[in-house]
Amino acid sequence: MRRLVATAVAALFGVAVALSAGCAGTDEPSSLTDDPGYHVRGDAVYYLNPFPGKAFRVEDADAPTFEAFDRTYGKDRERVFINGHPLQGALADSFRLLERPGLSRDRDRVYQHDQPISTDPDHFEMLPGELARDRVNVYWSDGTVLSEDPTNFVIISDTDQYLYAMDSREVFVNDNVIAGAAPATFRVLDGAYTRDDDRIFFFDAQIADADPASFRTVKGPYAVDDARVYWMGRTIDGADPGSFEVLNANFECSADATRAFYRDMVIADADPATFPDRPVTGCSTTSISFAD
Repeated sequence: MRRLVATAVAALFGVAVALSAGCAGTDEPSSLTDDPGYHVRGDAVYYLNPFPGKAFRVEDADAPTFEAFDRTYGKDRERVFINGHPLQGALADSFRLLERPGLSRDRDRVYQHDQPISTDPDHFEMLPGELARDRVNVYWSDGTVLSEDPTNFVIISDTDQYLYAMDSREVFVNDNVIAGAAPATFRVLDGAYTRDDDRIFFFDAQIADADPASFRTVKGPYAVDDARVYWMGRTIDGADPGSFEVLNANFECSADATRAFYRDMVIADADPATFPDRPVTGCSTTSISFAD
């Protein structure tokens, strides 16, 4: 009897050990103890979202052949995965990451995250400003097509968060076309002010009333011509360009001989004739302040 009990206990213990080992090999990863990304546990592949996210099993992933490129991309012998989900159409045997985060390729396509953007991967190249091009298009940083003239595409300037570029037909600022701008005579002034021989622009819009012959930038978002004063391309109504000055470009304070302005608005009851000979430290539509 004792022998039977001992045998039964040993058998139960063996089953428990086997179950424990099996569970240990297939336990889901936890954001409390594991890094986010891919985890192979036994015959299963899991994707763990960043803390406090949960893990889920990557369906149809082949654990024995699975390899992770990083916490976002992985593949097995047949499929490519992004964030634990199939990257539709990607070819596992030729898939690899490109040097810019979020871009990858196989022998047929280039992908921006989970979207194919180019079917010319062998001629796909990175450009400054997070742009890229192949033989067909120039691509903006999010993968959208910026220009369909890659042969003639050039970057003009990339400073102060404004990227200016052009091809043979159009001029661009960031991912916007500057409508009406002539590439042959286009040039960057200061800030978001630009021009060609006939027109003045602020960011992507023409300043319709600006006089190209007398237009000049002043400081920060301000500019003048012989007839008007501009803040961010908008006319400051009534401001006198002959006496206009910027008092504090960072806080957007300015004045002419008779009035003071916050951006393109008059500062109530502010008389420049009474201003002390001290730097302006700030302003609003109701007040202006000076250094002690």
